[in-house]
Amino acid sequence: MSEPSYHPGPRLSRQETAVLVAYLSGLTMVASARRVGVGLGTAKQYLERVKRKYAAGRPAQTKLELARRAVEDGLLPWAEQPSRRAG
Repeated sequence: MSEPSYHPGPRLSRQETAVLVAYLSGLTMVASARRVGVGLGTAKQYLERVKRKYAAGRPAQTKLELARRAVEDGLLPWAEQPSRRAG
């Protein structure tokens, strides 16, 4: 599988990006908020802003869609599935 091409994404603030990346790395919203140093409500607001910004061109409402957009936009590294070898 080839690496996806780069798409310039919406302009995200530093805090929006930090919450998005923390959340997509597998942390809960509570843990993402703690990592960024904001309250849970603020972290949720940042994530909702990110979704609204993506809605203009490439909608991303679910966590999976957000992850796809983040990879396309160069916010997350592309990870290929490890190959499986027989036996």
